[in-house]
Amino acid sequence: MNISVSQTPLWISHRGFKENAVENTVAAFRAAVDIGFLALETDLRLTRDRHIVLIHDPTLRRLTGDRRRVKDLTRRELESFRMAGGDRFLFFDRFAEIFKNYYWTLDIKPQTGDQTISALDAWAQENNFKAQLVQQAKFLTWRAGHENQLKRRFPGATFYARRSECWRAGLSVITGIPFSGGIKPERIYALPPYIGRISLFKPSVVRSFHQRNARAIAFLPQTDFLTRQAVRAGFDEILTNGAVV
Repeated sequence: MNISVSQTPLWISHRGFKENAVENTVAAFRAAVDIGFLALETDLRLTRDRHIVLIHDPTLRRLTGDRRRVKDLTRRELESFRMAGGDRFLFFDRFAEIFKNYYWTLDIKPQTGDQTISALDAWAQENNFKAQLVQQAKFLTWRAGHENQLKRRFPGATFYARRSECWRAGLSVITGIPFSGGIKPERIYALPPYIGRISLFKPSVVRSFHQRNARAIAFLPQTDFLTRQAVRAGFDEILTNGAVV
């Protein structure tokens, strides 16, 4: 890994920059790094023949019109599809090769999570990449069991709090009872711009997490105004569909 520029906050491109490309494709991720992103967020699912493919949905319907499930198709079958603009589905081994000099946020989708983690471990061992993956990647899981599996296979890995944890933490901060939210040191909590009408993109909110040695990521601000609010609030990371501001 050879990341030569630091960012504060760390800007993370959500499935790549999709203005002129399909999400989770080479074109989308190249567009993201071309406009200044050092971190790329993507989704991991497993094919029938145990290849890791980068796709958010469990089926191909939204991207191709095909109703079949990802887990029922082989790598060769997925490689035969063309999406808008001719983009192809991207597989993790190729993603890791092309974007090896960037940080990764890896969302382990739950439907084949056990098998995906096993396949990721096998890939890392085969490529002598286990220690590097711990340094380069952060993980989001949707089930506690999947996080525990990753911890066993990749000791020292960094994890984002799951959705229920984030909601509890956010509510506890805005109600003034932070200990009730169970905010844990070294954990990263995703916060949306608002809970109801209450803004979470405020310095006082972010400080509540920092005071407990936790970190906070601004979750998908939808406008430049909200993105700038996130910067002013002092978030550690910003996950966005837009550009670095």
